[in-house]
Amino acid sequence: MSEAANRIAAETTPTARPSRGSRGKLALSVVLLAGLMTAGCSSSTPTPASSTAAGSSLPVTSGSFGQAAVITPAPGSTPSTTLETKVLVQGTGQALAKGDLAVINFTAYNWSQKKSLGDSYASTTQATASPQSVQLGSSSVLPAWNTALTGAKVGSRIEVAAPPADAFGTAGNSQAGVGATDVLIFVFDVVGGYPANAQITGTMAAQTDASLPKVVGEPGSGNPTVTIPTGVKPPTGLVSKVLIQGTGATVAKGQTLLMQYTGVDWNTGKNFDSSFTRKTAFSTAIGEGAVIAGWDQGLVGKHVGDRVLLVIPPSLGYGPQGGQSSAGIGKDDTLVFVVDIVAAF
Repeated sequence: MSEAANRIAAETTPTARPSRGSRGKLALSVVLLAGLMTAGCSSSTPTPASSTAAGSSLPVTSGSFGQAAVITPAPGSTPSTTLETKVLVQGTGQALAKGDLAVINFTAYNWSQKKSLGDSYASTTQATASPQSVQLGSSSVLPAWNTALTGAKVGSRIEVAAPPADAFGTAGNSQAGVGATDVLIFVFDVVGGYPANAQITGTMAAQTDASLPKVVGEPGSGNPTVTIPTGVKPPTGLVSKVLIQGTGATVAKGQTLLMQYTGVDWNTGKNFDSSFTRKTAFSTAIGEGAVIAGWDQGLVGKHVGDRVLLVIPPSLGYGPQGGQSSAGIGKDDTLVFVVDIVAAF
């Protein structure tokens, strides 16, 4: 994605999570930086939108589902002062409800300035698309996104015109090139939809290696318990062990994964983070430096539906960053993750 699109799709995950921050065209989520959201535009209740009728001044779009949209305002057209939506392609999949995770690709355009803000699709500079996941109804998501996507069906392409009150508010977003009065256009491709707390299924295989942490708790039973073996030194290399064998597609470098995970510090035994506890799945690009190296190396080549035990030495975790003091992780600490791969895009 372009730098402007990265700003729109800015990552807000805490540093205790496996993310390493946005890299180039990669972004981890489409929630906005909390500091850029104003009180007037942070409502979790979508604003009612007018449907676009024939003859509307909404910019014309071209391009097929799965490709970046080309957005062309009509000569002399004036940016809309109200939130408008238009279904360009009607999908046939499930309808998304408030609280669901919508998986989308998007194109962003500044109508007021008549310039592109970038997109999340594959291009000559990005080998694969970078789909994003949005929890519908969240106050950290642009109101225009909540409005356009709530009720949408998977497989749909949707255009939305977002005036400031439904986008960045009067603060604008100078880093993304958005002024205080700018009207934005977004075109979304809805590529997937899941309950916020989506889970894999299956039963763990017997764990017989006494040198590795023991995992207790099947999918759907809450946060798995990870017990570090007493008196055992952590392995010096990466361990990536499948505990539940999924039957889905093989995970490829550059894909976006939707996952549940829990993380434990081998050195302290502390559970420092868990999407299971938050009851919201986590998404990220994999294999391209968006997360710590142990995730990139340990998850590419696995399968959708897998539960994977990762034991990550400091050199492939937070060691190169000097640890993560906010999470109590030292620079020499080995990390243990249990990762359930829910979906890949």
